[in-house]
Amino acid sequence: MPIFSAYSFDVEGQETRTYDMHNVGGASQYGSHFGNVRQEPITSDKPYGEVAVPQATANGYPSYGGNGGSMYISQAMTLSANLFSDALSWKRIAFGLLVVALGWSFAMYQRNKQAVDSYLRTKRFYFFNAFWVSKGAMMTMRLKPLRGTLWQQIDGTVLEIGPGFGEYLSLVPTNDKTGLRNVSRYIAMEPNMFMHSRLAENAENAGFSVQYDKHTCPEAKTFNDQHRRSELPTLTIVNGTLDDHKDIPKAIIENGPYDCIVSSMVLCSVINIDSNLKAIYSLLKPGGKFIFIEHVQHTDDTDNTLVDCKPGDINLNRWRTIQTAMTPMWSLAFGYCRLDRPTGKLLEAMPGWSKIEYKTLRQTVNPMAKMTPLIYGVAIKND
Repeated sequence: MPIFSAYSFDVEGQETRTYDMHNVGGASQYGSHFGNVRQEPITSDKPYGEVAVPQATANGYPSYGGNGGSMYISQAMTLSANLFSDALSWKRIAFGLLVVALGWSFAMYQRNKQAVDSYLRTKRFYFFNAFWVSKGAMMTMRLKPLRGTLWQQIDGTVLEIGPGFGEYLSLVPTNDKTGLRNVSRYIAMEPNMFMHSRLAENAENAGFSVQYDKHTCPEAKTFNDQHRRSELPTLTIVNGTLDDHKDIPKAIIENGPYDCIVSSMVLCSVINIDSNLKAIYSLLKPGGKFIFIEHVQHTDDTDNTLVDCKPGDINLNRWRTIQTAMTPMWSLAFGYCRLDRPTGKLLEAMPGWSKIEYKTLRQTVNPMAKMTPLIYGVAIKND
């Protein structure tokens, strides 16, 4: 049975030979003696030097003739060194491979763009839902005083953009005579499907009859069959966004126009802020109210909407720089959320509002509060 076979190779036309060593007794121990050993060194005037082949010794261990050590490894290393001795060659090869890999990746992405984008979007929603489960209570406590006042203005037909888990549906005012929520229809448009079940649960606990939109929610048929409409005001969960006017869900259009549109910590995360603001305006009835709480980019100390803060309370240049620097990573981790969006200024720049009233709140209790100043208020559409 062969224990060692050495194959020489042709170097620039030189003759090649094969050397085999066999175990005479069939034993596999290193101490076994070798027989039928044929040694025929090949020499060359090339820089690789003399070629050595193994030969058996008295104690049975192979030794090497010629230059005395690891001939084949040596030759392979020498060949590699000569072939790629130029550092520039390595750089060119690496750069070429990188270009090919990037080109291939881009081509595959373009070929499967819709599927890839859908997959990434789903993963972002999944992780944001997990984050909100663990950390949402902190934001809930921070916003509760602001929502308590603003939500008292909700009435009639209502569209809420991005209600999340619906923790604040219990703040929707009730009718003094009936004791029911003072709304005729409540449309909750939440694009994160992982939040739907808890949203439905909180809505039912707040006194709504919950239904899923059959056109955008796969769970609609099963859920709606088990939860029949009642005399309670109906809250309909719709999966969608206002990022593109062509893709606004049918249920959003059909249930409009609205007396109130509500947005709470949502416009920071939309992909197209201009499209969302235009859609909000167009979906409101004349005289309708847009009620909002959003975190925004820091403004300077001359901002006349500032409340409960003094000039110099916070290093604006530093925190604006932090907002800008962290936005790419922050957006990737937290569902497209941007820290540097001047939502209040964009809202003011829109024509068609009869009145816009909002305040800017800077808080310095912790780094998160410093990084996310809040605006809260109401914009009323022209009659």
